[in-house]
Amino acid sequence: MGIQRVKILLIIGHQTDRELIERLIRREGLLYECDFANLVSSGKSAIASEDYDAVVMDYMLDDGDARDFLKACRTDLPVVVLTEIDDDELPTKALGAGAAGFLSKDPGRKYLKALSATLNHAIKVKRIETELDVYHDRLIKIVKNRTHQLHGKNNQLNLEIQERMRTEEKLKRTTEQLSVMLDSLPIVPFSCKAENNFTITYVSSMINEITGYTPEQFITGSRFWIRHIHPRDRKQVLAKLEVQPQPNRVNIEYRFRIADGSFKWFSDTRRIVMLPDGSVSHFDGTWQDITEEKELRHESEYRRQQLIQADKLASLGEVVAGVAHEINNPNSFITYNVPLLKETWEIFEPIIADYAATHPEWEKDDIGIEEFCKDMKESIQAIKTGSERINMVVANLKDFARIDENNQSAPVQVNEVIEKTLWIVGAQLRKSIAKIDLNLADNLPEIQGHFQKLEQVVANLVVNAANAIHKREQGKLTITTRYVRRIKSILIEIEDNGIGMAPKMIDRIFDPFFTTRRDAGGTGLGLSVSYGLVQEHKGMIGVQSRSGIGSRFTVFLPIDRDVQLNLQPAILCVDDEEMVLSSLRFYFDELQDISLQVSRTPEAVMTYLENHPEVDIVVSDIAMPGINGWELLKKIKNRFPLLPVILYSGNPSAIEDKPAGTPDPDHFLAKPFEMIELMRIINTIDRLRI
Repeated sequence: MGIQRVKILLIIGHQTDRELIERLIRREGLLYECDFANLVSSGKSAIASEDYDAVVMDYMLDDGDARDFLKACRTDLPVVVLTEIDDDELPTKALGAGAAGFLSKDPGRKYLKALSATLNHAIKVKRIETELDVYHDRLIKIVKNRTHQLHGKNNQLNLEIQERMRTEEKLKRTTEQLSVMLDSLPIVPFSCKAENNFTITYVSSMINEITGYTPEQFITGSRFWIRHIHPRDRKQVLAKLEVQPQPNRVNIEYRFRIADGSFKWFSDTRRIVMLPDGSVSHFDGTWQDITEEKELRHESEYRRQQLIQADKLASLGEVVAGVAHEINNPNSFITYNVPLLKETWEIFEPIIADYAATHPEWEKDDIGIEEFCKDMKESIQAIKTGSERINMVVANLKDFARIDENNQSAPVQVNEVIEKTLWIVGAQLRKSIAKIDLNLADNLPEIQGHFQKLEQVVANLVVNAANAIHKREQGKLTITTRYVRRIKSILIEIEDNGIGMAPKMIDRIFDPFFTTRRDAGGTGLGLSVSYGLVQEHKGMIGVQSRSGIGSRFTVFLPIDRDVQLNLQPAILCVDDEEMVLSSLRFYFDELQDISLQVSRTPEAVMTYLENHPEVDIVVSDIAMPGINGWELLKKIKNRFPLLPVILYSGNPSAIEDKPAGTPDPDHFLAKPFEMIELMRIINTIDRLRI
């Protein structure tokens, strides 16, 4: 059989380029048949009606680019893409879409030689394919001749071979189609070992688009996947994976840190693959990015809660207005008549005094006239003071419950918000708490916000703190305000010495309708609403709680709405030896998901803690010059009672030498200690949630 001529399709936008390429082919003396097109659409029509051996085309044409054309090509058709555009990303885009070659049109037209080589390669490939066809035909003839000589059993075998070939071809096509489908779906298939189901053995290339990491990073790093799960989600993920899933499937949702440092929500579904003998082969699973779905659900729930709260406030406003009206009526009568009562008494007092002078023996229930007159004056003044107090409380209630029809923010003084709120809830607090300490910083800058919404936040937090205290005589509530210049934010710290909260409870306290006081009338909306209102002010709210010791809520309110707060819990290590600090830095850098800050000067620690409210654990050496570890511990506990302090020393019996009047450290380590032992202690501490 003779060699067929090569058919080439030129999809070139400019006539001059077409003529140059055609002359090149004629000059090279190639055996060819050449068709022309100047648009992507006409090129698609040409390959649909003709069988071409190669295509040469411009990357950019009037109705699209080469990627549009490549989508319509069969996979075995070589396409060489040309371009005049100076863009380093174009070769990647073209080759990624399936192009066989990519050439840039240089002013000297050197690309024509490369194009010639490419076309020669295509012709050679065609010749080889033609020769293979010839050999294939000959082989078929031989097989047919031999087949006729065989008996019926051999005929059946031949049919089975053909069926197997067809099946293999179908399987190949199905595999290719499945691969294309999987790469186009927003899911990432993966496999992991049966004996250790966080060691990944295969992961689809789609993972790169979602996370920015390559499949090789997941496969070669035995703990790469688990180390990138959000620390707050890691425990529950590992807990679920400790129990092998049933053959149906198991699903986990968690946050995963991607290459740019942010987190995405993953839906992780996996199932066991069993061998015929009943043993476990491996796990197959898929990851799906559900970040947008999570955000939509959260936004929907937040808006729903806003509607509920708006309706609640509207109803509260109507009730308070009615109650205020009912209180004001009798109180107005009292307020109006107190001056009359006072004037009347001033008229009668001299008369009674004269009577007392002539009747010194007169008394009633062992009370003389002089004492009676004194009590009368005090009673009139007490009535006046009580009436004024009623007026003030009613006015504050109206302000607190009134719906703010003006959504525009205004300058707000945080200290004033706290003082006004305590007027409202003070009586309720005093029923549960014996002592309320106010540490309000002077000259705080104003913030832009909504006075009444911040009132609601403070009220919810202080009432929540009061509910956590079960013994009134021992109850203490501390409210502190301060300005942290480093983050340009005002902090409101509300700390109680109540029963504290378990870690599982802390993880859910800001969820709508979550409450541990449902039997006592709790709705589970107070902290959820507060969280949303703080976010509305571009702020953050954090909580650190220790069971049996108490809880501290910290509200971060930026003074500038353009400030983006991004605080993460951190550990502060205090040591005057650089070698120790370097070892700790190296260890925690390897962990990646724990922030470590260091200080070589114990005298500066208290100032550092004031300026770094995200620090939630202090680790310190005892033997240091100047302020030693015991003195530092005492200072920290006086200012931050809930802040965990871990002390260590080269003297194993140092804990026995604790000075009198010094509180106990939360944990003690004897040097030298293993870093894994320090991490074990840190993992037992209820850390700050922001």
